[in-house]
Amino acid sequence: MKVNKVLRSGIAEAMGVMIFVTAIVAASFNPTFHNLALAGTLTVMILITASVSGGHLNPAVSLFFFARKAINLKTLAVYLVAQLLGAFLGLNLGYALSGSTITAASSPAGVSQSGAIIGEILATTVLIIIISRLASTKREAIIPFAVGIWVLAASTYTLTGAQANPAVTFALMLRDGFTQDLLTIVLAEFAGALLALIYVVVLDGGIKKTKKKK
Repeated sequence: MKVNKVLRSGIAEAMGVMIFVTAIVAASFNPTFHNLALAGTLTVMILITASVSGGHLNPAVSLFFFARKAINLKTLAVYLVAQLLGAFLGLNLGYALSGSTITAASSPAGVSQSGAIIGEILATTVLIIIISRLASTKREAIIPFAVGIWVLAASTYTLTGAQANPAVTFALMLRDGFTQDLLTIVLAEFAGALLALIYVVVLDGGIKKTKKKK
């Protein structure tokens, strides 16, 4: 059956995000292997969807590539809707797998909001730089593994567990409510995407100038 390319890409994005969020939610009931489970799942989902949709699985990544004119507005819109839908489905599937009902979770006492924001900006910025630089240097094949390693590493030392993904934060909003803290995290993630864009544009410009001089 022939399916429109943009629709096919959207389905891939929804599926990838759904399974990723499922892992985040379901693995939270087994904290010993939580970070490893979510990083491994993300790696596999990018591998599966990369040849179909580019394996964005993240609204911040999609917006970055839209800003770089790698995708058009129609594709961006489809991706964003698909990613948020996947997050919704993943939240419900994760709780179904764990045999629990969806209930709000409170933040641990003493968590620094400023620290959480800085962690999300850092995690998102580096995540997108990794993807962009590997893609621009013809090393796309190792992107899934590099992203998985970064998420695994960053999740161990950021207060938010390195969400670095507005779709993941959206799933938490559906669980905990659209609180000011979570809305701030989303803004931090998009700020990270903007910083990554600035970094890549400046770096690419430097490379082009060097090539011209030669």
